[in-house]
Amino acid sequence: MARVAFLSGMALLALVLVAAGTLYLAGAAGFGNDRIKQEAEVALSAYAGVPVRVEAGAARLSWGEIGLVSIEVPDVRLSVAENGREFARAGAMRFGFSLWPLLTGRLDIKEAALMEAVVDGAALPASSEPGWLDGVTDERGLIDPDKVVASIFGGMTQLFDALEGREAPRMVMRDVELILAGDARHSLHAEHFSAWRQPGEGLKLEGEFDLLGRPVVLTGVASRRKATGIRFDVQVDATRPAETASADSPWIEGSGRLRLTGTRPAPGRGRIRIVASGADLVATLPEFGPMRANLDMAAVLAAGSGKLEFERLSLKTARSTYAFHGAVGPVPAKDERNAAPAYRWEFNSDGSTIAGDDVSEPALQFLARVAGTYDPVARLLNAQELGIRTRPGEIVGRASIQFFEDIAPSVALALDIPTMPVSYAKQLWPTPTAPGARAWVLANVFGGTIENSRVRLRVEPGRLGNGFSLNGDEVNGHFTIADTRFDITGELPAVRDAHGTVDFRGSDVDITLSRGTVYMPTGRTLAASNGSVLIRQVESQPATGFVDIDVEGDAPAAAEFASYRPIDAMRRLGLSAEDFSGTVKGNVKVEIPLRKDFPADQLDWDVDLVYENLDIAKPFDGQTVTQANGTIDVDPMRAIIRAKVLLNGMPSEIAMTEPLSDDGPARTRDVALVLDDAARKRLAPGLNEMLSGPVTAKVTIVGPGEQRFDVDLAKAQLSFPWVGWTKGAGIPGTARFVMKQDGDRIALSGFELAGESFSAKGDIVLTGGDLSEARFSSVSLNRGDDVAVKLVRSGKGFDVGIEGASFDARSVIKLYLAETDKAEKAVEAVPITLGVAVARTVGFNNEVLTGLNVSLRGTGTDLGALRIAAISARGAPVSIVNETDAAGRNVSIRSTDAGAVLRFLNIYEYMHGGTIDLALSAKPKDPLRGQIEARDFQVINDPKLRSLVSAPPPDGDGRSLSQVARRELDDRKARFQRGFALVEKGDGYLSIDRGVLRGAEIGATFQGALYDQRGNIDITGTFMPAYGLNRLFGEIPLFGQILGNGRDRGLIGITFRLAGDSKSPQLQINPISAIAPGIFRSIFEFD
Repeated sequence: MARVAFLSGMALLALVLVAAGTLYLAGAAGFGNDRIKQEAEVALSAYAGVPVRVEAGAARLSWGEIGLVSIEVPDVRLSVAENGREFARAGAMRFGFSLWPLLTGRLDIKEAALMEAVVDGAALPASSEPGWLDGVTDERGLIDPDKVVASIFGGMTQLFDALEGREAPRMVMRDVELILAGDARHSLHAEHFSAWRQPGEGLKLEGEFDLLGRPVVLTGVASRRKATGIRFDVQVDATRPAETASADSPWIEGSGRLRLTGTRPAPGRGRIRIVASGADLVATLPEFGPMRANLDMAAVLAAGSGKLEFERLSLKTARSTYAFHGAVGPVPAKDERNAAPAYRWEFNSDGSTIAGDDVSEPALQFLARVAGTYDPVARLLNAQELGIRTRPGEIVGRASIQFFEDIAPSVALALDIPTMPVSYAKQLWPTPTAPGARAWVLANVFGGTIENSRVRLRVEPGRLGNGFSLNGDEVNGHFTIADTRFDITGELPAVRDAHGTVDFRGSDVDITLSRGTVYMPTGRTLAASNGSVLIRQVESQPATGFVDIDVEGDAPAAAEFASYRPIDAMRRLGLSAEDFSGTVKGNVKVEIPLRKDFPADQLDWDVDLVYENLDIAKPFDGQTVTQANGTIDVDPMRAIIRAKVLLNGMPSEIAMTEPLSDDGPARTRDVALVLDDAARKRLAPGLNEMLSGPVTAKVTIVGPGEQRFDVDLAKAQLSFPWVGWTKGAGIPGTARFVMKQDGDRIALSGFELAGESFSAKGDIVLTGGDLSEARFSSVSLNRGDDVAVKLVRSGKGFDVGIEGASFDARSVIKLYLAETDKAEKAVEAVPITLGVAVARTVGFNNEVLTGLNVSLRGTGTDLGALRIAAISARGAPVSIVNETDAAGRNVSIRSTDAGAVLRFLNIYEYMHGGTIDLALSAKPKDPLRGQIEARDFQVINDPKLRSLVSAPPPDGDGRSLSQVARRELDDRKARFQRGFALVEKGDGYLSIDRGVLRGAEIGATFQGALYDQRGNIDITGTFMPAYGLNRLFGEIPLFGQILGNGRDRGLIGITFRLAGDSKSPQLQINPISAIAPGIFRSIFEFD
């Protein structure tokens, strides 16, 4: 740029010198002012291509600076004759000559000078008339290198001819300002310039200039031999101190030298050599930023070649060397093929080295060729060939640049990369092409190969350097990368052996990873896939981008990955990679810094993992975790864990929130334990005394060492064996409590049991896994229950207290009276001391006892010492006593409302009223034996009595007992004066002997097994209708003994047998026994 401006300035200064020379020659010929003006106008108009008007002041004589007499023409002004626009103004033109020769009549000019001048070349109008380049262009308007050579040497010849015969004339310019491109800020200022000829030494040139604020020094010599042989050597030196740099100049620093040497031995054989060099040059170009380099160029312009041939064109930066050779020249007319006239050019590099200042890869050696054309009319530079070859790869492409007045050029670039190592591509990636994507790739992608990739750039005029980033339609690219490594961020291990793509569109960069492997420093690995890196609006210098990648592998590898910054999750969780086993897969999202100054602790990230068979060797939160299957979601604020797991060996479902920062959420622990019998046995063996089957417990951390349990009991059986109460599996039920563990002591506070028909509230304490204490302020095992229960372990047993307003005792009665085997299993070998005080106690058959007081001390079903006292609904006292000591056992039941007691205990629901007196005793390990006696009671609506009296047995002769007895018997109600039997109660059986029932209408004797160990009944006896009359015959002496019914003295009796399953026995009767005399009736009795 500087060299072009300098040469343009020199051309316009030559125009001014023509005026000076014309004035000088005219004055020397003795012309006056008018003639001087006329001659100057003719000469300048011919040179400028438009009519020029010259105005000047009156010539006068003055003394020169070197003792010469001078003719000075002041106030010289040059303007366009057509419009009067001034394009040059000079303070004075001065011509110096020696005084002594003038006195002798001879004019000896020594110096011609132009001083204090300003020249504005832009004021000259464009003209269709031949211009100043006409002498060097061909008929197509293209600069002809051969004519350039001829013109340069022709000009030198004219200069020599003009000065020939004179004694070393000197041409001088002082303080001359040439405005470039019509902008006063861009000018060429000639501080001093001299051209003179010395006899025998040829022509010499010296000058000091200021070009765009840069000092420029010009020196040169020229010589001529014979008439046509010419040599010249011109050198221009320019420097640019950094402190004087201009913001408007692209050339900031450095120094340069331009040397032109020419030799013409004869016309048509001229040769000009151009050598340029620059040291420490710093230039700025749109989108590139400052570029520091050293330049070395050598070119030859030889007559007959038709081109400017570059022997070398070398540009060296800190790490790169671009060495080219080539040529520029007009396209031959025969090759244009109706195309617009253009120049063709080509440059080749047989060995260049590129190493970007910001690229950490080794320097790259490459071969290159770039060739194309330039259309000067359209100002269009085309690079139809653009190729770069490296040892294992290549880049091919094409480009074009179109230049415009006053705005940045339009640019189009298309590069294709069939294959190339990534490191080479990073070196060859131009800085201004998607600089954001380039910066990220340089810093994070290493190794591997680029395949089938491309870069496209298309920029409209005025876009480059206008302050706005290029959009995706203007610049974009796609790279397919194989076997590369790309870094994620921070200390996170890189993804290696990666395959993926890099796409950029304008300021947006999208990087994908199809597969790869993350290698940890320890050698552990994770498989990576489906990865992406998103960077948006790169040119606006965003602080961060985003990485999204799926990983899969062993749990220790995933834990190690999550232990590196910026994630650093393991440190916060207090665990290490060695604590884990199992497999994981999931997704990692990480914010990546795009500026080195971005604080790593402010990066956002999110890790979502799914794990299987995960074991944590080290207790986590005091719990042993094994066989975990679930998810973990971790970000800088918290870790959220959800899993199905064996927690302390127990199947569990956990949902946990662990804060990872001071601003994180509160710590929560929601654990749903799936406790089966085996798991409960490990946790608290005593619970299995009440629970069987699986339960699900949701556990939530409520404080240090405290956990809230929400237990679903629907699938489990819940039992209180001491009271015979059971909630079956499948019946909904829940329990809630807060558990606090202190050593081997576990406190369950706020215990709440709830179901549709049952509830309990209180506190429970387990010690060593066994139940040690339970205090329930409210217990309702059945509808209507309202009692408080206290249970305290005493030795191997319990002290139990029950108090309250009401209690349904049916389950207790059923357990101890009807299901003795089950009771024995349920409460086996558990010593118990029981105290009960309940205002209202409900039994079977809607019977209610009030004021119930129970005192019990026993083990299992061995009741030991038992005393029960209560009042029946009719106000009759009830007393049940069981006493056991070393001598044996005594049982007694007494009440004046026998029917109420039997119905309450569900022993016999059809008895009403009467008194009862039961007395049993036994020696140790012997069965209970004794008698039971009841008086003045009724049997009402007993279906078995109805069946016995009125229904014929299925295997009889079709007659009922009433028919056999030949009378109507009341089968709905029977009144008895007395009932008596001898009873033996043993292990699993109850037998009766000498049983008798006496009533006014019905009587009976019976004996046998009420139930045996197999659950069967076998009772035989004699039924006696009209018992009141019948027994009178038994009172007659001798007749009663012979004809009566033995021990019960009845005359008429019918033998029967009730046998089979005790729940559905079969009745058999013998009708013949009804007519047999009493003493003979035994013949017909059942065995």
